[in-house]
Amino acid sequence: MQFGYEPIHPMATYAPWLDDPDFLAVYKTVQPNTLVDHMRAFELWRLVDQALKVPGDILEVGVWRGGTGCLMAKRVQALGSSAKVYLCDTFAGVVKAGPADRYYKGGEHADTSQRIVLDLADQLGLSNVSLLTGIFPDDTGDQVADRRFCLCHIDVDVYDSALHVLEWVWPRMPVGGVVVFDDYGFSSCTGVTQLVNDRMAQRGALTLHNLNGHAVIVKTAED
Repeated sequence: MQFGYEPIHPMATYAPWLDDPDFLAVYKTVQPNTLVDHMRAFELWRLVDQALKVPGDILEVGVWRGGTGCLMAKRVQALGSSAKVYLCDTFAGVVKAGPADRYYKGGEHADTSQRIVLDLADQLGLSNVSLLTGIFPDDTGDQVADRRFCLCHIDVDVYDSALHVLEWVWPRMPVGGVVVFDDYGFSSCTGVTQLVNDRMAQRGALTLHNLNGHAVIVKTAED
């Protein structure tokens, strides 16, 4: 399947992150540990505020060096919430690459470790972060199978991995829960573009294609 990609240069000029010194300070700290730009990072930061209006913890699958996961955890902590932030990664690179994934073969982004993530969490003074090491949900989903999640950030780059995370987390989300696909708008991640487009007809969900590269799915009803 072919998709149309081109560089996007929106004409809008409002940059709300410039009015949020707390975000700017945290992003400066985590930036060396993430490939996510400030626009997508700010969207995650603000989505934490919205998602915590419904019950549940926060799940990130595809952590790399911990930048976005720790940024979300810092926002949870700043809001005084008791929600936990579960950070899941193989720490051995991309898994489940398949025919839908034009550029990924498996093993990419393995230049990380649990220690790198934990050091960043310590630097930010976080006590609400738990690491789950292995393929999610295959290896580690059972460790949190009884939890509910208000926000899930999927940053796994390939179709099957993203699909399996979505299928696992969706029944564990209340109405109002949010799933964010980091890789939707990028030509290097054709599988994730295809997955989100395939789910457009999903009942009980509202899908938003954000021109910053994210796709956001909001649960509007139980299936």
